[in-house]
Amino acid sequence: MNFHIVHLSTPKTWRGGEQQIAYLATEIEKNQEDKISIQQTILTPQNSSLSDFIRNYNKENVTTNLEVEELKGNSKFGQAKFLATFCKKNKVSIVHLHDAHAHTIGILSAVFFQNKTKFILSRKVIFPVKNNFFSNYKYNHSAIKKIICVSEKVKEVVGLSIKDKSKLITIYDGIDLDKFNNENDTSILRQEYNLSKDTILIGNVAALTPEKDYITFLETAKLLIPKLEKKNKQVCFFLIGKEGESKNEIHKWFNQNPQLKEHFILTGFRNDIAFILKELDVFLFTSQTEGLGTSVLDAFASKVPVVATAAGGVPESVINNKTGLLSNIKDSFSLAENVEKVLFNEELRNKLIQNATIHLQNFTKENTAKKTLEIYKNVAYSS
Repeated sequence: MNFHIVHLSTPKTWRGGEQQIAYLATEIEKNQEDKISIQQTILTPQNSSLSDFIRNYNKENVTTNLEVEELKGNSKFGQAKFLATFCKKNKVSIVHLHDAHAHTIGILSAVFFQNKTKFILSRKVIFPVKNNFFSNYKYNHSAIKKIICVSEKVKEVVGLSIKDKSKLITIYDGIDLDKFNNENDTSILRQEYNLSKDTILIGNVAALTPEKDYITFLETAKLLIPKLEKKNKQVCFFLIGKEGESKNEIHKWFNQNPQLKEHFILTGFRNDIAFILKELDVFLFTSQTEGLGTSVLDAFASKVPVVATAAGGVPESVINNKTGLLSNIKDSFSLAENVEKVLFNEELRNKLIQNATIHLQNFTKENTAKKTLEIYKNVAYSS
């Protein structure tokens, strides 16, 4: 059996989606099965972060079946034409469309440039499909053979617009557990920000964007600070993530609460998450919309207890009172109460960490790749 998979990814930057493509492609490459030859091509804009990653991977690993090609074309139609030509020339079995722009390019290539290749679509966001002609058309186009949803909740939401429900399948994103197998107590955050070993560290890892709802994070902290001070506890809250649209709103909140500002640190983007995350006493995740929330999985892997909002697919990883504690979206009072429970109830804390570690086995990159490969094989060899 031989087949050729193209991963179409249009962003130039590196975010969670690109990390998942990298995990998926490299896991499939490393675990080639007997009697099955799988060629994979990453089709992405020139000098994208994903293309750089694949080229570096190929330098470090002797491989012949994982390639990267530049997505050419000055418009979506130009890129659609290029995709159709590439698929025909290279006898591509499946194009995996990893983002919304890739989805559009794929459908344009089928409609206007007679691309007969089978498509698989990934859907990671929780938003409903837009209620317009083209959105409904492209989601229900016959070229789309499967829609891989990142959570059951995403599957439920997108399913409202899909005529053939059998196309929908849930495959959770996975993380690299090996990245978190560092036993050394580095105390990077405490040293870098001159914090005592007794200071309680509470943090979130997410870009400063509206869907992450950092205002609820701040309001939760506002409730916690005086309570912890009454117990003679020092606390520092970390907002770990690259700058986004919410930056100004966050600084406006600081201006309105100047007496609290000293308790917060905005680190910006960090590439040492696997080392600093385990320093936190609580991972406080306050999103108002979320497809799955892989930052929560990183916290699980770091043995940090999670307090979160029940946004989107989050309850599929954070099972209330089992693998973490859940509150309603924007409910800062409940979030603050749950943080206190985790901080001062050692039995509860240990239970959550232990159960989260077990549940995490459902969210590994190996598991994601294995299940996705099964979909590839089923689609490639179906009529």
